[in-house]
Amino acid sequence: MDNRERFNSALYGVSERIRRVLETLHPTVKSNAQEIRIRTGLPVTLTVGGETVFITEDGHTSFMITKDLLKAQKSDLDESFRLLCRSSVYAHSNELKNGYVIMRNGHRAGIFGTLTENGIMRDVSSVNIRIAREIFGCANDIVKRYDGRGLLIAGPPGCGKTTVLRDTVRQLSDGLCGKMYRVAVIDSRGEISGSYGGECVNDLGNNTDVLMSGDKAEGIEIAIRTMFPDVVAFDEIGTLGELKGVSESFNAGVTVITTAHIASEKELMTRHVTSGLIRSGAVSTVALLPKVYGGKIKFIDTKELCRATAR
Repeated sequence: MDNRERFNSALYGVSERIRRVLETLHPTVKSNAQEIRIRTGLPVTLTVGGETVFITEDGHTSFMITKDLLKAQKSDLDESFRLLCRSSVYAHSNELKNGYVIMRNGHRAGIFGTLTENGIMRDVSSVNIRIAREIFGCANDIVKRYDGRGLLIAGPPGCGKTTVLRDTVRQLSDGLCGKMYRVAVIDSRGEISGSYGGECVNDLGNNTDVLMSGDKAEGIEIAIRTMFPDVVAFDEIGTLGELKGVSESFNAGVTVITTAHIASEKELMTRHVTSGLIRSGAVSTVALLPKVYGGKIKFIDTKELCRATAR
């Protein structure tokens, strides 16, 4: 499935009125779109190369706010929400408590509205569909220098961390770095594997096992205990509980590859979780991604980083 087809495959979660317009977009736009954003009473937008692109009513793109922009109505948000939940909000209640819905083909929809005390989402006002993409070879520079030790793929939101992580897993699993690694992927939102209903859509290599689990720390423990992997990979380390799971896997002799949202290099040692991860010794290298895909990856030795911070 190429990126244009992936864009089209995400449109099942968009109201019919807006979907008809998005289906007419130029193939190049579809291939490069990263997000579809729908907000009540506001213009429908795409994120392309990190930039906001507006959609006109006749299916063209614009970088300016004009009178002919396609605007979402409340009925569009209600219909989109119903389609995303497949008419069963209850079935997605655990996801909605965290502000998203797992979609087919590895896409994910962020949902904003009113979140009640019992975790029910209502009065949906914003939907942001993150379009899952596979870019084979985007992790080549990382895999070329991979030494079998822990790796943190870091960068700002929207820079392609999950895409790079996915390709890293595929290449290590297939032995494209010279050794075939057994990889266990802990996939909390289905974005890495594209798993939906037990089927893995994305190519993670021939030596990879996938565990769908919202609790990454528990998932790491299960993977170590049952699958005996060489590498455990998961997206977005963000809590101290996950950090504890990573430390335990490191002590068990299992390598960790994960990602983190970092706006700049200096944040690596100012954020508690990433600082704790680096100081634990669980990762030996940080691959700092540029804001826009295609730029140069900066590799940082964590020992040097710790020494520099201690000065």
